[in-house]
Amino acid sequence: MTASRAALLRREGSLPDGRAYLIRPTAEADAQALVALRDSIADEGGLIAATPGDHSVLEETLAIAVLLSQGGLSLSLEVEGSLAGQVMVRRLHQRLEDDEGEVAIAVHNSARGVGLGRLLLETAIEWARAVRLARLRLGVFPENQPALRLYRALGFLEDQTLQGRVRLRDGARDLLLMTLTL
Repeated sequence: MTASRAALLRREGSLPDGRAYLIRPTAEADAQALVALRDSIADEGGLIAATPGDHSVLEETLAIAVLLSQGGLSLSLEVEGSLAGQVMVRRLHQRLEDDEGEVAIAVHNSARGVGLGRLLLETAIEWARAVRLARLRLGVFPENQPALRLYRALGFLEDQTLQGRVRLRDGARDLLLMTLTL
């Protein structure tokens, strides 16, 4: 990774309450904390398409390696030195179309509502433009109003709703697909 690209992917500062944050490229050593983060958010219910225990540390380590080897992006968010979020962009290479990326984001409840999710997504969008992706897409539960407000504010538009697409402990859930043209 070049120095300029690494600089593009690194953000740090302080929150209004004084807590320090850092956004940086995900490292293999983050796998255990990422599994715990996703399990914690999945346990809240209704925010991500996952259930606690979906991935082992080994599976997470391999998933990060595959994502990066295919030209994708994974950024980790630390707050006060503890992993509190992640954004990933999986590159989708279309044979006869422009490349696009599929975004997934997770932010721990202790780090929500202070602009860190926005900062993670803005960093991912800047990266996507730098690597010349044509579009970013994501899926969100229609009931997740805070996420929908953020995605809309950043320019994502609603494409379609897939009825009963995700099966969680509490039953089948609809998934709203959104796209941002870069």
